[in-house]
Amino acid sequence: MLESIGSKADIRKIDALLESGADLLAFLNDFTEVKLDQVAAHPDYLQHLNGSSLGGRAFAPREFDGRLLGNDFSRIRAPMPEFMVFGGMMVSKADIPLLLAAHREPKALMHALKLGLRYAADRVAGRRGTRLVMGNALVAQLFSSALKRGVSFAFETRVAQLSRSAVGFKARLQTGSGDVSVRAGKGVILAAGGFSGNAELRKKWLPRPAVKRTVAHAGNDGGGIELGLSLNAAVEADHGGNAFWMPVSTMRRTDGSVAHFPHIALDRAKPGSLAVDASGQRFTNEANSYHHFCEAMLARAADNDNDRFFLIADMAFVQRYGMGMIRPTARPARRFTECDYLIRANSPRALATQLSVDGLTLEQTLARYNENAGNGVDPDFHRGESALNRHNGDALLHGPNPCLRALDLSDLCAVELTVADLGTSAGLATDDRARVLNQSSHPIPGLYACGNDMASMMQGAYPGPGTTLGPGMTFAWRAVEDLCS
Repeated sequence: MLESIGSKADIRKIDALLESGADLLAFLNDFTEVKLDQVAAHPDYLQHLNGSSLGGRAFAPREFDGRLLGNDFSRIRAPMPEFMVFGGMMVSKADIPLLLAAHREPKALMHALKLGLRYAADRVAGRRGTRLVMGNALVAQLFSSALKRGVSFAFETRVAQLSRSAVGFKARLQTGSGDVSVRAGKGVILAAGGFSGNAELRKKWLPRPAVKRTVAHAGNDGGGIELGLSLNAAVEADHGGNAFWMPVSTMRRTDGSVAHFPHIALDRAKPGSLAVDASGQRFTNEANSYHHFCEAMLARAADNDNDRFFLIADMAFVQRYGMGMIRPTARPARRFTECDYLIRANSPRALATQLSVDGLTLEQTLARYNENAGNGVDPDFHRGESALNRHNGDALLHGPNPCLRALDLSDLCAVELTVADLGTSAGLATDDRARVLNQSSHPIPGLYACGNDMASMMQGAYPGPGTTLGPGMTFAWRAVEDLCS
Protein backbone atom coordinates (compact mmCIF):
# COMPACT_ATOMS: atom_id res chain seq x y z
CA MET A 1 0.00 0.00 0.00
CA LEU A 2 2.75 2.48 0.93
CA GLU A 3 4.45 1.97 -2.42
CA SER A 4 1.21 3.16 -4.05
CA ILE A 5 1.33 6.55 -2.36
CA GLY A 6 5.05 7.37 -2.41
CA SER A 7 7.71 7.80 -5.07
CA LYS A 8 10.52 5.36 -5.87
CA ALA A 9 12.88 7.63 -3.94
CA ASP A 10 11.09 6.74 -0.72
CA ILE A 11 11.19 2.95 -1.00
CA ARG A 12 14.16 2.72 1.40
CA LYS A 13 12.33 4.84 3.97
CA ILE A 14 9.25 2.68 3.59
CA ASP A 15 11.35 -0.42 4.18
CA ALA A 16 12.95 1.30 7.18
CA LEU A 17 9.56 2.08 8.71
CA LEU A 18 8.39 -1.50 8.29
CA GLU A 19 11.66 -2.98 9.56
CA SER A 20 12.03 -0.79 12.65
CA GLY A 21 8.40 -0.24 13.61
CA ALA A 22 8.05 -3.58 15.38
CA ASP A 23 11.42 -3.15 17.13
CA LEU A 24 10.36 0.27 18.41
CA LEU A 25 7.05 -1.06 19.74
CA ALA A 26 8.79 -3.92 21.51
CA PHE A 27 11.33 -1.59 23.10
CA LEU A 28 8.69 0.86 24.28
CA ASN A 29 6.61 -1.92 25.79
CA ASP A 30 9.53 -3.66 27.52
CA PHE A 31 11.67 -0.76 28.72
CA THR A 32 9.50 2.36 29.03
CA GLU A 33 6.23 3.59 30.49
CA VAL A 34 4.75 3.77 26.99
CA LYS A 35 1.97 1.23 26.50
CA LEU A 36 0.31 1.10 23.10
CA ASP A 37 -2.63 -1.12 22.20
CA GLN A 38 -3.51 -2.21 18.71
CA VAL A 39 -6.76 -0.68 17.44
CA ALA A 40 -8.67 -3.61 16.00
CA ALA A 41 -11.23 -1.66 13.95
CA HIS A 42 -9.93 1.45 12.20
CA PRO A 43 -10.01 1.38 8.39
CA ASP A 44 -7.18 2.89 6.36
CA TYR A 45 -8.14 6.20 4.79
CA LEU A 46 -7.42 5.08 1.22
CA GLN A 47 -9.55 1.98 0.94
CA HIS A 48 -9.31 1.86 -2.86
CA LEU A 49 -5.60 1.03 -2.80
CA ASN A 50 -4.31 -2.53 -2.93
CA GLY A 51 -3.26 -3.72 0.52
CA SER A 52 -5.59 -1.43 2.44
CA SER A 53 -6.78 -2.75 5.78
CA LEU A 54 -9.96 -2.53 7.81
CA GLY A 55 -8.04 -2.42 11.08
CA GLY A 56 -5.09 -3.58 13.12
CA ARG A 57 -2.60 -1.12 11.68
CA ALA A 58 -3.06 1.72 14.18
CA PHE A 59 -1.96 1.81 17.83
CA ALA A 60 -3.33 3.98 20.62
CA PRO A 61 -1.79 4.81 24.02
CA ARG A 62 -3.43 3.47 27.16
CA GLU A 63 -4.70 6.04 29.61
CA PHE A 64 -2.07 7.37 31.99
CA ASP A 65 -2.39 8.56 35.57
CA GLY A 66 -0.86 12.02 35.62
CA ARG A 67 -0.51 11.85 39.39
CA LEU A 68 2.46 9.53 38.88
CA LEU A 69 4.43 12.52 37.63
CA GLY A 70 4.09 14.41 40.90
CA ASN A 71 5.01 18.07 40.52
CA ASP A 72 6.19 17.42 36.96
CA PHE A 73 2.57 16.90 35.90
CA SER A 74 2.36 20.66 35.40
CA ARG A 75 4.82 20.26 32.52
CA ILE A 76 2.27 18.31 30.48
CA ARG A 77 0.51 20.91 28.36
CA ALA A 78 -3.27 20.60 28.63
CA PRO A 79 -5.38 20.04 25.53
CA MET A 80 -7.38 22.96 24.21
CA PRO A 81 -10.35 23.70 26.53
CA GLU A 82 -12.87 22.74 23.83
CA PHE A 83 -11.46 19.20 23.85
CA MET A 84 -12.24 18.71 27.53
CA VAL A 85 -15.42 18.34 29.56
CA PHE A 86 -16.33 20.48 32.57
CA GLY A 87 -13.33 22.71 31.89
CA GLY A 88 -10.62 20.11 32.47
CA MET A 89 -11.67 16.46 32.11
CA MET A 90 -10.20 14.54 29.18
CA VAL A 91 -12.37 11.99 27.36
CA SER A 92 -11.30 9.49 24.72
CA LYS A 93 -13.18 8.47 21.59
CA ALA A 94 -14.24 5.31 23.44
CA ASP A 95 -15.66 7.38 26.32
CA ILE A 96 -17.98 9.46 24.15
CA PRO A 97 -20.66 6.84 23.29
CA LEU A 98 -20.73 5.72 26.93
CA LEU A 99 -21.22 9.28 28.18
CA LEU A 100 -23.99 9.85 25.65
CA ALA A 101 -25.74 6.63 26.71
CA ALA A 102 -25.40 7.24 30.47
CA HIS A 103 -29.06 8.18 30.85
CA ARG A 104 -30.31 4.87 29.43
CA GLU A 105 -27.68 2.16 30.04
CA PRO A 106 -26.50 1.14 33.56
CA LYS A 107 -23.01 0.20 32.32
CA ALA A 108 -22.62 3.56 30.63
CA LEU A 109 -23.91 5.35 33.74
CA MET A 110 -21.34 3.60 35.94
CA HIS A 111 -18.57 4.60 33.55
CA ALA A 112 -19.74 8.22 33.56
CA LEU A 113 -19.94 8.29 37.36
CA LYS A 114 -16.45 6.83 37.64
CA LEU A 115 -15.03 9.50 35.36
CA GLY A 116 -16.93 12.26 37.14
CA LEU A 117 -15.84 11.24 40.63
CA ARG A 118 -12.21 10.92 39.53
CA TYR A 119 -12.35 14.37 37.97
CA ALA A 120 -14.01 15.91 41.03
CA ALA A 121 -11.22 14.58 43.22
CA ASP A 122 -8.62 15.91 40.79
CA ARG A 123 -10.11 19.40 40.84
CA VAL A 124 -9.88 19.56 44.60
CA ALA A 125 -6.11 19.29 44.23
CA GLY A 126 -5.45 20.93 40.86
CA ARG A 127 -6.61 22.82 37.80
CA ARG A 128 -7.49 19.86 35.58
CA GLY A 129 -8.05 16.13 35.51
CA THR A 130 -5.12 13.76 35.84
CA ARG A 131 -6.66 10.94 33.79
CA LEU A 132 -4.79 11.41 30.53
CA VAL A 133 -5.83 9.84 27.24
CA MET A 134 -4.81 9.96 23.57
CA GLY A 135 -1.87 12.23 22.71
CA ASN A 136 -1.63 13.68 26.22
CA ALA A 137 -1.21 10.16 27.57
CA LEU A 138 1.56 9.37 25.08
CA VAL A 139 3.44 12.57 25.96
CA ALA A 140 3.14 11.81 29.68
CA GLN A 141 4.30 8.22 29.20
CA LEU A 142 7.38 9.34 27.28
CA PHE A 143 8.12 12.15 29.76
CA SER A 144 7.78 9.81 32.72
CA SER A 145 10.10 7.28 31.07
CA ALA A 146 12.77 9.91 30.47
CA LEU A 147 12.55 11.27 34.03
CA LYS A 148 12.99 7.81 35.51
CA ARG A 149 16.17 7.36 33.50
CA GLY A 150 17.67 10.65 34.58
CA VAL A 151 17.28 12.52 31.29
CA SER A 152 17.87 16.25 31.69
CA PHE A 153 15.43 18.76 30.21
CA ALA A 154 16.12 22.42 29.45
CA PHE A 155 12.73 24.15 29.57
CA GLU A 156 12.16 27.68 28.25
CA THR A 157 15.35 27.28 26.21
CA ARG A 158 15.91 27.92 22.51
CA VAL A 159 18.78 26.81 20.26
CA ALA A 160 19.76 30.12 18.68
CA GLN A 161 22.75 28.88 16.71
CA LEU A 162 24.23 25.54 15.67
CA SER A 163 27.66 25.13 14.13
CA ARG A 164 30.11 22.35 13.44
CA SER A 165 33.28 22.08 15.48
CA ALA A 166 36.34 19.86 15.50
CA VAL A 167 34.66 17.58 18.04
CA GLY A 168 31.07 17.56 16.81
CA PHE A 169 28.69 20.49 17.18
CA LYS A 170 28.60 23.70 19.15
CA ALA A 171 25.24 25.20 20.07
CA ARG A 172 24.33 28.57 21.53
CA LEU A 173 21.29 28.29 23.79
CA GLN A 174 19.08 31.19 24.78
CA THR A 175 17.76 30.80 28.33
CA GLY A 176 15.93 33.03 30.77
CA SER A 177 19.21 33.81 32.51
CA GLY A 178 21.27 34.48 29.38
CA ASP A 179 23.04 32.63 26.58
CA VAL A 180 24.83 29.35 27.20
CA SER A 181 27.24 27.48 24.91
CA VAL A 182 27.21 23.67 24.84
CA ARG A 183 28.97 21.03 22.78
CA ALA A 184 27.54 17.82 21.34
CA GLY A 185 30.24 15.32 20.56
CA LYS A 186 28.08 12.51 19.23
CA GLY A 187 25.55 14.47 17.20
CA VAL A 188 22.36 16.51 17.12
CA ILE A 189 18.79 15.43 16.38
CA LEU A 190 16.48 18.17 15.09
CA ALA A 191 12.88 17.62 16.20
CA ALA A 192 11.32 21.05 16.69
CA GLY A 193 7.88 20.42 15.15
CA GLY A 194 8.17 21.70 11.59
CA PHE A 195 7.18 25.13 10.26
CA SER A 196 3.44 25.35 10.96
CA GLY A 197 3.89 28.56 12.93
CA ASN A 198 6.38 30.27 10.59
CA ALA A 199 4.54 32.76 8.38
CA GLU A 200 7.39 33.19 5.90
CA LEU A 201 7.96 29.48 5.39
CA ARG A 202 4.20 28.94 5.05
CA LYS A 203 4.10 31.52 2.25
CA LYS A 204 7.07 29.84 0.60
CA TRP A 205 6.05 26.19 0.84
CA LEU A 206 2.27 25.94 1.33
CA PRO A 207 -0.27 26.28 -1.52
CA ARG A 208 -1.56 29.80 -2.01
CA PRO A 209 -5.24 29.14 -1.17
CA ALA A 210 -4.05 27.55 2.07
CA VAL A 211 -1.81 30.48 2.97
CA LYS A 212 -4.74 32.86 2.66
CA ARG A 213 -7.18 31.08 4.91
CA THR A 214 -5.49 28.37 6.96
CA VAL A 215 -4.88 28.63 10.68
CA ALA A 216 -1.20 28.74 11.64
CA HIS A 217 -0.09 26.97 14.81
CA ALA A 218 1.46 28.79 17.71
CA GLY A 219 5.00 27.54 18.19
CA ASN A 220 6.46 25.08 15.67
CA ASP A 221 8.14 28.08 14.07
CA GLY A 222 10.57 26.25 11.81
CA GLY A 223 13.53 26.73 14.14
CA GLY A 224 14.83 23.21 13.62
CA ILE A 225 14.60 23.50 9.85
CA GLU A 226 16.38 26.86 9.88
CA LEU A 227 19.20 25.37 11.98
CA GLY A 228 19.56 22.64 9.36
CA LEU A 229 19.61 25.20 6.56
CA SER A 230 22.41 27.06 8.34
CA LEU A 231 24.47 23.88 7.97
CA ASN A 232 23.79 23.60 4.21
CA ALA A 233 20.98 21.06 4.60
CA ALA A 234 18.64 20.38 1.69
CA VAL A 235 14.87 20.69 1.90
CA GLU A 236 12.16 18.61 0.25
CA ALA A 237 9.28 20.93 -0.62
CA ASP A 238 7.57 19.10 -3.48
CA HIS A 239 5.05 17.06 -1.47
CA GLY A 240 1.85 18.21 -3.13
CA GLY A 241 0.32 20.49 -0.50
CA ASN A 242 3.44 20.13 1.72
CA ALA A 243 1.26 19.61 4.81
CA PHE A 244 -1.35 17.36 6.37
CA TRP A 245 -4.75 19.03 6.68
CA MET A 246 -7.82 19.13 8.89
CA PRO A 247 -10.99 21.26 8.72
CA VAL A 248 -11.56 23.54 11.69
CA SER A 249 -14.21 25.96 12.90
CA THR A 250 -13.18 29.01 14.90
CA MET A 251 -14.76 31.00 17.72
CA ARG A 252 -13.54 33.84 19.89
CA ARG A 253 -13.42 32.88 23.56
CA THR A 254 -14.62 35.14 26.36
CA ASP A 255 -10.99 36.06 27.16
CA GLY A 256 -10.46 37.31 23.60
CA SER A 257 -8.41 34.38 22.37
CA VAL A 258 -9.53 32.36 19.35
CA ALA A 259 -10.44 28.68 19.64
CA HIS A 260 -9.90 26.33 16.68
CA PHE A 261 -11.86 23.10 16.76
CA PRO A 262 -10.90 20.27 14.36
CA HIS A 263 -13.80 18.48 12.66
CA ILE A 264 -12.06 15.12 12.49
CA ALA A 265 -14.55 12.30 13.12
CA LEU A 266 -17.39 13.40 15.40
CA ASP A 267 -19.73 15.18 13.02
CA ARG A 268 -18.90 15.25 9.29
CA ALA A 269 -19.61 11.55 8.66
CA LYS A 270 -22.72 11.33 10.80
CA PRO A 271 -26.15 11.12 9.09
CA GLY A 272 -27.87 14.48 8.69
CA SER A 273 -25.06 16.84 7.68
CA LEU A 274 -23.47 18.11 4.49
CA ALA A 275 -20.81 20.61 3.47
CA VAL A 276 -21.14 23.35 0.86
CA ASP A 277 -18.87 25.98 -0.66
CA ALA A 278 -19.54 29.68 -1.12
CA SER A 279 -21.80 28.97 -4.09
CA GLY A 280 -24.08 26.77 -1.97
CA GLN A 281 -23.00 23.53 -3.68
CA ARG A 282 -21.60 20.34 -2.23
CA PHE A 283 -18.02 19.72 -3.32
CA THR A 284 -16.90 16.38 -1.85
CA ASN A 285 -17.75 13.33 0.23
CA GLU A 286 -18.07 14.78 3.74
CA ALA A 287 -17.34 11.41 5.38
CA ASN A 288 -13.86 11.08 3.88
CA SER A 289 -10.83 11.57 6.12
CA TYR A 290 -10.09 15.06 7.41
CA HIS A 291 -7.01 15.34 5.19
CA HIS A 292 -8.83 14.37 2.00
CA PHE A 293 -11.82 16.53 2.89
CA CYS A 294 -9.45 19.51 3.12
CA GLU A 295 -7.73 18.60 -0.13
CA ALA A 296 -11.14 19.00 -1.75
CA MET A 297 -11.58 22.38 -0.03
CA LEU A 298 -8.19 23.57 -1.32
CA ALA A 299 -8.91 22.32 -4.83
CA ARG A 300 -12.27 24.09 -4.84
CA ALA A 301 -10.69 27.31 -3.59
CA ALA A 302 -7.98 27.14 -6.26
CA ASP A 303 -10.55 26.58 -9.02
CA ASN A 304 -13.09 29.19 -7.92
CA ASP A 305 -10.92 31.71 -6.06
CA ASN A 306 -13.39 31.47 -3.20
CA ASP A 307 -12.46 29.77 0.03
CA ARG A 308 -15.55 29.92 2.23
CA PHE A 309 -17.08 26.60 3.31
CA PHE A 310 -19.86 25.58 5.66
CA LEU A 311 -21.02 22.45 7.46
CA ILE A 312 -24.82 22.36 7.48
CA ALA A 313 -27.12 20.18 9.60
CA ASP A 314 -30.41 20.49 11.46
CA MET A 315 -31.04 20.95 15.16
CA ALA A 316 -31.85 17.25 15.64
CA PHE A 317 -28.33 16.49 14.40
CA VAL A 318 -26.76 18.94 16.85
CA GLN A 319 -28.75 17.48 19.71
CA ARG A 320 -27.65 13.92 18.92
CA TYR A 321 -24.06 14.34 17.72
CA GLY A 322 -23.00 17.87 18.52
CA MET A 323 -21.41 20.12 15.92
CA GLY A 324 -17.83 21.33 16.22
CA MET A 325 -17.42 22.95 19.63
CA ILE A 326 -21.06 22.30 20.51
CA ARG A 327 -21.47 19.06 22.41
CA PRO A 328 -24.60 16.92 22.08
CA THR A 329 -27.28 18.77 23.98
CA ALA A 330 -31.00 19.44 24.00
CA ARG A 331 -30.33 23.17 23.72
CA PRO A 332 -26.99 24.66 22.55
CA ALA A 333 -25.70 27.45 24.76
CA ARG A 334 -26.76 30.91 23.64
CA ARG A 335 -23.13 32.00 23.39
CA PHE A 336 -22.66 29.92 20.23
CA THR A 337 -25.31 31.89 18.35
CA GLU A 338 -24.54 35.24 19.94
CA CYS A 339 -20.95 35.14 18.64
CA ASP A 340 -22.13 33.85 15.23
CA TYR A 341 -20.33 30.52 15.61
CA LEU A 342 -23.61 28.65 15.10
CA ILE A 343 -25.90 30.05 12.41
CA ARG A 344 -29.56 29.07 12.65
CA ALA A 345 -32.41 29.54 10.17
CA ASN A 346 -35.92 28.25 9.50
CA SER A 347 -35.50 27.73 5.74
CA PRO A 348 -32.77 27.19 3.13
CA ARG A 349 -33.27 30.69 1.74
CA ALA A 350 -32.98 32.25 5.19
CA LEU A 351 -29.82 30.26 5.88
CA ALA A 352 -28.36 31.29 2.52
CA THR A 353 -28.93 34.95 3.37
CA GLN A 354 -27.04 34.59 6.65
CA LEU A 355 -24.18 32.70 5.00
CA SER A 356 -24.05 35.09 2.00
CA VAL A 357 -24.49 32.27 -0.52
CA ASP A 358 -26.94 31.99 -3.41
CA GLY A 359 -30.38 31.11 -2.04
CA LEU A 360 -31.66 29.16 -5.04
CA THR A 361 -28.49 27.10 -5.31
CA LEU A 362 -28.49 26.17 -1.63
CA GLU A 363 -32.18 25.32 -1.78
CA GLN A 364 -31.56 23.00 -4.74
CA THR A 365 -28.51 21.45 -3.05
CA LEU A 366 -30.47 20.63 0.11
CA ALA A 367 -33.44 19.30 -1.87
CA ARG A 368 -31.22 16.95 -3.88
CA TYR A 369 -29.33 15.83 -0.77
CA ASN A 370 -32.58 15.06 1.06
CA GLU A 371 -33.99 13.12 -1.87
CA ASN A 372 -30.87 10.97 -2.17
CA ALA A 373 -30.60 10.55 1.60
CA GLY A 374 -34.17 9.27 1.66
CA ASN A 375 -33.07 6.57 -0.77
CA GLY A 376 -29.91 5.83 1.22
CA VAL A 377 -27.56 6.63 -1.67
CA ASP A 378 -25.26 9.46 -2.71
CA PRO A 379 -24.75 9.29 -6.49
CA ASP A 380 -22.83 12.57 -6.46
CA PHE A 381 -20.01 11.72 -4.01
CA HIS A 382 -20.72 8.13 -2.84
CA ARG A 383 -20.94 9.01 0.84
CA GLY A 384 -21.42 5.98 3.04
CA GLU A 385 -20.06 3.46 0.54
CA SER A 386 -16.51 2.99 1.87
CA ALA A 387 -15.55 1.15 5.04
CA LEU A 388 -14.04 4.34 6.47
CA ASN A 389 -17.25 6.30 5.83
CA ARG A 390 -19.37 3.66 7.51
CA HIS A 391 -16.96 3.31 10.44
CA ASN A 392 -17.38 6.99 11.30
CA GLY A 393 -21.12 7.06 10.58
CA ASP A 394 -23.87 5.80 12.89
CA ALA A 395 -24.76 2.25 11.91
CA LEU A 396 -26.23 1.57 15.36
CA LEU A 397 -28.98 4.17 15.17
CA HIS A 398 -29.36 4.79 11.45
CA GLY A 399 -29.63 2.71 8.28
CA PRO A 400 -29.37 1.48 5.61
CA ASN A 401 -26.71 4.12 4.96
CA PRO A 402 -25.12 5.12 8.29
CA CYS A 403 -23.88 8.41 6.81
CA LEU A 404 -27.06 9.77 5.23
CA ARG A 405 -30.29 11.24 6.63
CA ALA A 406 -32.59 13.90 5.27
CA LEU A 407 -32.45 17.26 7.05
CA ASP A 408 -35.36 19.11 8.64
CA LEU A 409 -35.33 22.19 6.41
CA SER A 410 -37.35 24.21 8.91
CA ASP A 411 -34.67 24.05 11.63
CA LEU A 412 -31.26 24.41 9.98
CA CYS A 413 -27.84 25.06 11.53
CA ALA A 414 -24.41 25.82 10.08
CA VAL A 415 -20.82 26.50 11.12
CA GLU A 416 -18.09 27.89 8.88
CA LEU A 417 -15.08 25.69 8.14
CA THR A 418 -11.50 26.69 7.44
CA VAL A 419 -8.52 24.61 6.32
CA ALA A 420 -5.80 24.17 8.95
CA ASP A 421 -2.68 22.04 9.05
CA LEU A 422 -2.11 19.38 11.68
CA GLY A 423 1.53 19.12 10.67
CA THR A 424 3.90 19.83 7.82
CA SER A 425 5.09 17.33 5.23
CA ALA A 426 7.86 19.39 3.63
CA GLY A 427 11.04 19.51 5.66
CA LEU A 428 14.71 18.64 5.83
CA ALA A 429 15.84 15.98 3.37
CA THR A 430 17.02 12.81 5.11
CA ASP A 431 18.02 9.27 4.29
CA ASP A 432 16.58 6.04 5.70
CA ARG A 433 18.70 6.45 8.88
CA ALA A 434 17.25 9.93 9.50
CA ARG A 435 20.57 11.57 8.63
CA VAL A 436 20.10 15.08 7.24
CA LEU A 437 21.32 15.43 3.66
CA ASN A 438 23.20 18.40 2.26
CA GLN A 439 22.64 20.16 -1.06
CA SER A 440 24.64 17.39 -2.77
CA SER A 441 22.45 14.67 -1.23
CA HIS A 442 25.23 13.48 1.09
CA PRO A 443 24.68 12.98 4.85
CA ILE A 444 25.87 15.80 7.10
CA PRO A 445 27.95 13.90 9.71
CA GLY A 446 26.25 13.80 13.09
CA LEU A 447 23.11 15.71 12.06
CA TYR A 448 19.71 13.99 12.18
CA ALA A 449 16.08 15.05 11.87
CA CYS A 450 12.80 13.40 12.75
CA GLY A 451 9.18 14.34 13.32
CA ASN A 452 7.94 17.29 11.29
CA ASP A 453 11.45 18.71 10.86
CA MET A 454 12.14 15.70 8.66
CA ALA A 455 10.53 15.71 5.22
CA SER A 456 7.75 13.16 5.54
CA MET A 457 8.28 9.81 3.87
CA MET A 458 4.57 10.03 3.00
CA GLN A 459 5.29 13.01 0.72
CA GLY A 460 2.02 14.72 1.61
CA ALA A 461 -0.14 11.59 1.30
CA TYR A 462 -2.28 10.55 4.27
CA PRO A 463 -3.03 6.80 4.25
CA GLY A 464 -4.30 6.41 7.81
CA PRO A 465 -4.15 7.38 11.49
CA GLY A 466 -0.65 7.94 12.83
CA THR A 467 0.74 9.21 9.52
CA THR A 468 2.89 11.76 11.37
CA LEU A 469 3.46 10.13 14.77
CA GLY A 470 4.31 6.65 13.51
CA PRO A 471 7.17 7.67 11.20
CA GLY A 472 8.19 10.44 13.64
CA MET A 473 8.80 7.99 16.47
CA THR A 474 10.27 5.29 14.26
CA PHE A 475 12.85 7.53 12.59
CA ALA A 476 13.77 9.02 15.96
CA TRP A 477 14.52 5.43 16.99
CA ARG A 478 16.61 4.89 13.85
CA ALA A 479 18.47 8.16 14.40
CA VAL A 480 19.49 7.12 17.91
CA GLU A 481 20.48 3.66 16.69
CA ASP A 482 22.74 5.20 14.06
CA LEU A 483 24.11 7.84 16.41
CA CYS A 484 25.07 5.23 19.01
CA SER A 485 26.48 2.65 16.59
